[in-house]
Amino acid sequence: MYSGSQNKKRAKKANFLGRMLMLLPVSCAIFYPLYLAAQLDLAEDTYTSPALPAAFDGLKVAYISDIHYGAYLNEARVMKLVERVNALAPDLIILGGDYGEDSQGALAFFHLKPGFRAKIATVAVMGNHDRTLPESNLQAISRAMQEAGIRPLVNDALVIEREGKKLAIAGVDDYYNGHPDLEKAAALCRDADFTIFAPHTPDILPETYKMAGGIFYDLALCGHTHGGQVALFGRALKSSSDYGERYRTGWKKENGTDILISNGVGTSFLPVRLGTRPQFHLITLKSE
Repeated sequence: MYSGSQNKKRAKKANFLGRMLMLLPVSCAIFYPLYLAAQLDLAEDTYTSPALPAAFDGLKVAYISDIHYGAYLNEARVMKLVERVNALAPDLIILGGDYGEDSQGALAFFHLKPGFRAKIATVAVMGNHDRTLPESNLQAISRAMQEAGIRPLVNDALVIEREGKKLAIAGVDDYYNGHPDLEKAAALCRDADFTIFAPHTPDILPETYKMAGGIFYDLALCGHTHGGQVALFGRALKSSSDYGERYRTGWKKENGTDILISNGVGTSFLPVRLGTRPQFHLITLKSE
């Protein structure tokens, strides 16, 4: 959450220190935590599910979260990221939230018109950093997304139909700083044959296990944790998840559903990483 004077003071101190660190040469491996934060890996996975209709077999989904455009990740790096994503020729692009250091930074990110290109659609959800200002900024960010050819998913879903079968991509407002409405998003997906749920943080997932209508999705794609950002011996030095290591990084399975938690692209508070490489994803869906 971004409330309280203590949080604001800590953020100011971190921002000052972070900007001082950015004066160091990030391309030099001697400053390894800075160097690692400036790298970017493509993680490619084939995801197989018996629930996926054959009509969507081979569908390619690019997933990118936690870009954090701003002082630590500049416009040139954003454009390089867009270029790499577009080169994959994905059918769908899902943007997983936290586009700037705060909601004004998120607005600036979409005003860059980064030009993501997907064969079917590009969709985006809100993260906690995107929801640090009043509701008026949420509307401004949503408009900027639409102007960039991106469909905002704020308690909403996009349903794609092929050969009489339906695939849905659902998103909700940020769990911590927004007003997520799981029931509203779920209602739009109930008649879909396969649903991808893309909340910014995996911390909302346990709430879906208690829903009266049951879990409404087959695959969840999440960000927020940065893989711990600084992880020693496979454990986050300080977790951004209320559930600690449970949702730090990687593929998980809970209550019969599959979950991917991405390390994300950028960093927050300090431009450093250790034990967690920045990443974005290309997931090829396969029907059994």
